[in-house]
Amino acid sequence: MPVVLVGLNYKTAPLDLLERLFIPQERLPKALGHLATLDHVIEGVVISTCNRVEVYGAVTKFHGGVQDLRNFLAEFCHVAVEDFADHLYTYHDEAAVRHLLRVATGIDSMVVGESEILGQIRRSFSAAEQEGSAQRILGAAFRQALRAGKRARTETSIARHPVSVPSAAAELARRRFGTLTGKNVVVVGAGAMGRLAARSLMRHGVTDVTVVNRTESRGSRLASDLGAAFRSFNTLGDALAKADIVVSSTTAPSAVIDRALVHTAMTNRRRERPLFIVDIGMPRDVEPDVAREPGVVLQTISDLKDVAEAGRETRLDQIPEVDAIIDQELRRFVEWERSAHVAPTASALVTAGEAIRAAEIERLAKGPARLTPDQVAAVDLATQRITAKLLHTPLKRARELAGSKQGYIYLSAIRELFELDDEL
Repeated sequence: MPVVLVGLNYKTAPLDLLERLFIPQERLPKALGHLATLDHVIEGVVISTCNRVEVYGAVTKFHGGVQDLRNFLAEFCHVAVEDFADHLYTYHDEAAVRHLLRVATGIDSMVVGESEILGQIRRSFSAAEQEGSAQRILGAAFRQALRAGKRARTETSIARHPVSVPSAAAELARRRFGTLTGKNVVVVGAGAMGRLAARSLMRHGVTDVTVVNRTESRGSRLASDLGAAFRSFNTLGDALAKADIVVSSTTAPSAVIDRALVHTAMTNRRRERPLFIVDIGMPRDVEPDVAREPGVVLQTISDLKDVAEAGRETRLDQIPEVDAIIDQELRRFVEWERSAHVAPTASALVTAGEAIRAAEIERLAKGPARLTPDQVAAVDLATQRITAKLLHTPLKRARELAGSKQGYIYLSAIRELFELDDEL
């Protein structure tokens, strides 16, 4: 069963294209349901973050599967294939799984060693499991990836000095102002990225933080945890008027900060001073035209690359150690995958049937019926024939369907019904 990957990331595509193809967490169930309808796709998992969009599939045919995944991105995201075809990368089988392991361990990230990606992969895999689209093949691959990611962070120093997109955003602000002591910071969005951004800024000396969020309970909780103030979303303009630095990371489907809002905020400022905005939302939270407002500096995820490269240099010596972990985990997956076809299933089924039959013959021979050796031999031969006849049709059918979508489902059903162990 081939595994294929079709994707694009910060190295191959511009931010505006990644934004157009971004699939938010709440739309993953629908996306996975769409994948399940494709002709050559047996299983599917989607990883969509601010820096990458990748679709993994266990498919019946390589070329047909790749075409299905490309078409899925185009149809589900309403983007013409020709708009992103030149930015795509495609991997299959071992190369696809190796890439997944590299992503999970953080060495394929823009910010090398970042911790967020492992949680994002876990959430993507969990969504696929809940929808039934990550089963035998991709289930094994993603469990291997999560194991590799955890090992990389516990057995090497790749994440010893944590760096992330939010911390890179804080570093951009520090470079802009020199010192952040005394600066007024507004964090828009109360999710994990907003929390990390606020903590990173506070480590740089920020004490005046305001959290703005649509959901009051969630925003108030984060503000309380940080020792910050909370503002409702309808007062965002007032918060901007007082801010020196704004970091925005919401899950809104479109921009929440437009030029008109920023223009009003800049007009209402008590004194003339710059407003530094870092947009780490995906899709983007801030309209690009905001950068045209006098006194406003707008930075996006694309602008974090310089900070990320600095972090990359300090981690280069850890990459060989992480690569060694990847090699070990990939080898383990390959060994499992090679044993996961028809012959092993048939062998396991016959072995299970024979074990039950032999146990019953032994019990009969030692039982109170006191059968003669000839009678035991006759029962033994009869039960062998019965077992062989019972298993003949399902095993024959499995061989006939080998390599097809129906065959994969059939084998999975056999292993599930007879509780045949196939764990890594």
